[in-house]
Amino acid sequence: MRKAKFDILFPCMLALATLAILSCQPTGGKGNDGQKGDNGEEVLFLTDSVHVSKNIDSIMSIDYDFQFLKPGNTVADSINAGINRLCISGSHDADVCTAISMAIDKEVNEMKAEVVEFYEPDDETFGEIQFYINRKGRFDADAADTVMVYQSSIDQYTGGAHGSYIPYTLNFSKRTGLLIGIGDVLDATQEQAILDIMLAKLLKDNNCSTREELMEKTGILGLGELYMTENFQLRKDSITFCFGQYDIAPYASGITYINLSYDSLKQYLKTN
Repeated sequence: MRKAKFDILFPCMLALATLAILSCQPTGGKGNDGQKGDNGEEVLFLTDSVHVSKNIDSIMSIDYDFQFLKPGNTVADSINAGINRLCISGSHDADVCTAISMAIDKEVNEMKAEVVEFYEPDDETFGEIQFYINRKGRFDADAADTVMVYQSSIDQYTGGAHGSYIPYTLNFSKRTGLLIGIGDVLDATQEQAILDIMLAKLLKDNNCSTREELMEKTGILGLGELYMTENFQLRKDSITFCFGQYDIAPYASGITYINLSYDSLKQYLKTN
């Protein structure tokens, strides 16, 4: 009965939804910095943006707001395809605008299945809680010279005690357009030594002298051990590692960031 009621209600509310706002407008961005792709072509990194919002009255809102590179060379197409695959639709299509439109349609259908568990039109709580999914992606201006760093996030509430915020960083080579993994940057055979440096930095940043004090004071390492996460950012002078909610600490501890200078990691950095 509940599902039947919602199947009647949902198309009506979808018809009242605000029109999706779709804009692919140049935002300026990065000019020619002398980078060349593997085929020798001069690569010009210019950014566009797309912002799509869909609001379904009394039920939910979905918002996608992404930067991407203007197409026109193989490096930009490769980076756009990586952004789409890992942040938007899961496909390898380099057309970000089309990917977002398809992803939002899928998101609406998936949300419909979740919402029906919480709402009936005649329930007194109907419409009091707003579900939302906000996805965002931006290129970072503080990236190392040879990479394009892409900061993405998901901010959402789809039921339960609280919402969630998931930040994730992608690092792309300006030369090839391919994704850079942590194993491409640091010597994985020296993992424990690198993790020891991470722990020492955590202790220093939180004014703690021991691991036990860190756990008691911040909750960090209360749910898991440090590891060589792929969620990292190659900055101009340092690497920032990011551990999300529940990765190594409880929800109340928030996001854990560890910023390590290249100098502190110099003996473990790969040169190629």
